Amino acid sequence: MIWSTTKKIQVNNLLVPYKFVILMSFALLVLFFSISVVQGNAFAQEFTTGISESIAITADREVVSGDIISVRDKKFGLSAVDYDTSMYGVITDNPAIIMDDSALVGRKYVTSSGEAFVRVTTKNGPISKGDFITSSDNPGIGQKAIKSGQIVGMALQEFTSTDPNEVKEILVSIDIRPNLVQDNIKVNLLEALRSGAQAPFLTPLTSLRYILAALVTAGSFILGFSSFGKTSGSGVEALGRNPLASKEIQHSIVLNMILTAIIMLSGLALAYFILVL
Repeated sequence: MIWSTTKKIQVNNLLVPYKFVILMSFALLVLFFSISVVQGNAFAQEFTTGISESIAITADREVVSGDIISVRDKKFGLSAVDYDTSMYGVITDNPAIIMDDSALVGRKYVTSSGEAFVRVTTKNGPISKGDFITSSDNPGIGQKAIKSGQIVGMALQEFTSTDPNEVKEILVSIDIRPNLVQDNIKVNLLEALRSGAQAPFLTPLTSLRYILAALVTAGSFILGFSSFGKTSGSGVEALGRNPLASKEIQHSIVLNMILTAIIMLSGLALAYFILVL
């Protein structure tokens, strides 16, 4: 903030940095929350965490635990395309919590969140902990995600095989959403938005991600523009009252412009990482 007196021009740049610190503190809090929700703690288990629901599914083969399921035209089936935007969840035979519909004939249990075992291959290469898993053209079977697109979640176990057709169950943190590969941020952001628009549903976690990303982006721009507008107005007013202090005032305005740009870019970066993590 800039103001003048009859004796001197006082330049005080504490207001914008203070807001910047608040934004960064909020950003770190949101980032920590996103990481803790996505990653979780991998541990040995025999059942699926989270809530599962019973569904009736149509498929050309027997549906088994670990199969990736999609929904099209309100019908459930095996995911059979790479980066399937219609992915709904994973079949499990050992659900922890069930929302059961006993009227369904031959029902199966599917989970869309938590941790579950997923059937995968090494068609796209060996799978390491932390790799993202997506669907494949092998119905119901997952694979390592190597480009931007819809994923089913993050691998919590490794799988290495020289046979790309070998199928194995590995533990996966289920989080169905568009994923960005960071080799080309501009292109991948467009791909993620397109994937999100094509998907017939959004899981609660995915919805939360988009909401948080939108709020952070909007907040950073509003904060940046409002701070710069007030500072610029005060600078112009002070310059008119005391032209002799023009250099100090101009330096202050330039500094506030830089801080405003940092606030906006930080907001965009945080929104990007919220969608990626």
